[in-house]
Amino acid sequence: MTLEINKDVPMHIEITSTTAQQQVHDELRQLRSGDRVHCDNVGQFLFCKRLLEQWRWSDILLLMMDDQKQVLKQFKYKPPAHDEVPRERLLKDQEQVVHALEKVFAHCHKVGLQVVSFSDGLVVVPKDLAEDPMALCSAAALGINDYETYTTFAEQVE
Repeated sequence: MTLEINKDVPMHIEITSTTAQQQVHDELRQLRSGDRVHCDNVGQFLFCKRLLEQWRWSDILLLMMDDQKQVLKQFKYKPPAHDEVPRERLLKDQEQVVHALEKVFAHCHKVGLQVVSFSDGLVVVPKDLAEDPMALCSAAALGINDYETYTTFAEQVE
């Protein structure tokens, strides 16, 4: 006999006061969009809420139920407004940043400066010193405050 699960139908899981936290964690990980979680205990409700917030799962409904299966409290994660930046806005921001950086690099070229990736940041040195490793460590090299927005490819794959 084969058991077939209809993935289009939302399911719900019951979390009781005796369900271990690891089991709660494991069961929540199995949920899909539109599923529900029913808790009969405030502590378990708060634990589930914390996990859903941590995972940023906005499509799971969490319910705290009483003995008569009446809903006492409900929660559905809502991402902060800054998490919901539309893709078009991000692309426009990227284009503006690229344009601004290109203007900066053009100005560096015009005045004889070189931007060099050094260690985990960027420095600016006169073009004739850019090939000298010692110059990159000297007072002639000015560090750029990248506000933690610059990273190397190697850092990304670590």
